[in-house]
Amino acid sequence: MSDDEVIVGYLIQREIDEDEFEFWNPETESWGDDPNDAKLYEDVGEAESTAETLQADNSAEVSVAVVIEDDEEEDDGEEEEEEEEEEEEETK
Repeated sequence: MSDDEVIVGYLIQREIDEDEFEFWNPETESWGDDPNDAKLYEDVGEAESTAETLQADNSAEVSVAVVIEDDEEEDDGEEEEEEEEEEEEETK
């Protein structure tokens, strides 16, 4: 992690397959594929404590993932514009 990266929170994840993860949602008390549906913990201690509790009930590896602030919004916008242009060309 470089000095200019900002930590915005922590997710609890479990690896279900090589490089394939599920994320913990305490509201539904279930694991899901979408990290946007998971709880973003602000306190690393709370996240680690919850992960330890969940690990006791799981055979899969449960860990805490650091969430870094995404400051590349401009790049996302450019990609979306390129995709839209490609779709327009395909329909012509």
